Amino acid sequence: MNATGQNHTNSNVNPLNGGLLQPQAGETTYHAQPYNLDAVGFYFTTLEDYTAKAEANVDRWGAPVEEYELQFIDGTDAEGQLFTLLGINQANLETWFDDVVDRDEREQAALSFVVGDLGYSLADALDKIDDVNLFTGSLLDAATELFDECYLNDIPEAVRFYIDYEAYARDQNLSGAMSELEFAGQTYTVTNADAL
Repeated sequence: MNATGQNHTNSNVNPLNGGLLQPQAGETTYHAQPYNLDAVGFYFTTLEDYTAKAEANVDRWGAPVEEYELQFIDGTDAEGQLFTLLGINQANLETWFDDVVDRDEREQAALSFVVGDLGYSLADALDKIDDVNLFTGSLLDAATELFDECYLNDIPEAVRFYIDYEAYARDQNLSGAMSELEFAGQTYTVTNADAL
């Protein structure tokens, strides 16, 4: 009770285990939602934070809570998209914190392509992302740049107006050589898709 005799509770504190119910502003935030209906979940920001809170979490009967659904709450668009795509759960949460979140957005985009488009597992994809050649821009832009670098000098000036860049881009895509992807609001084109 406070000085006026009214109950004063902190709405950010979990009454069952003392964990924070509300995330802290400015940090990438996740939530661990127990499958046990007699337990209360908690927010976390790091692997250490998750581990400490998970080990201390008990249900209303005092039994340890063991299984959680992990949810992305707040952070960058890239993190949110990858968290969902990679199906982050208790089994791969350590890999998420150790090998994914600190990568730059281009590496994260490459990871999303290798997992989402090529179907690699997270562990195998982490070994492949350095092999992905990413062009920032559309498939048409990437194909146009490639065509100009490789062939334009061999084509007479008067004929250059008849080049069909859209058809060339379509052929690159249909052959599997190039693949366009959207990641965190940015368009990328993988220019070596058939080599991965």
